[in-house]
Amino acid sequence: MPTEQLFRIKSQLSTKELTVSDGLLLTLRALRGHLPENRLLWLNRELLGYRPEDLEEFSPPEPKKNVFPRIVMLWSPARKQHEEEKLTSPRYRYLQGTWGKLNESGGITTVAAPQLLEKSIFCNIGLQQLEAQLQEMEDQEGSLFSMSHDLETGAEFYCFARELSRIAEAVRIKLCQFIDEAMQELG
Repeated sequence: MPTEQLFRIKSQLSTKELTVSDGLLLTLRALRGHLPENRLLWLNRELLGYRPEDLEEFSPPEPKKNVFPRIVMLWSPARKQHEEEKLTSPRYRYLQGTWGKLNESGGITTVAAPQLLEKSIFCNIGLQQLEAQLQEMEDQEGSLFSMSHDLETGAEFYCFARELSRIAEAVRIKLCQFIDEAMQELG
């Protein structure tokens, strides 16, 4: 059983002796074959990044609901926990920022265009790439970086590096919780 290994990974994550990406990889390796693959999907996506298909699943059109399906669900046999687990939209992965262009003095000029009204975008890159980007920045809190580009206007989505740090920390916390749940499941 990988419980000792999981305990060690969680301990090193908690003290930040281990990077989040290394923690994800080690946890994935420790649990493969011990938990169903669908339970490991989140680890994989956080490590390697979210695919376009994943993003489509996060925002399906909301069908109108009526009372009958809920009643049927109340009488349906109970499903095993995690049996049909799917990815849910990880809210912590939305970056807060603004769309703009760099001006001659190095400042950002906001761009007003209908398609650029959103002040947050989903950060789909894996933790390994995210950590590498943070390491390249002199100021891991206050540095500005561009995360996305709009071809039509030439605008880029700018946000502060602290947004990447916030994502890494959220995944660290969620990974520790995931490890706790996995250790309970493994007994």
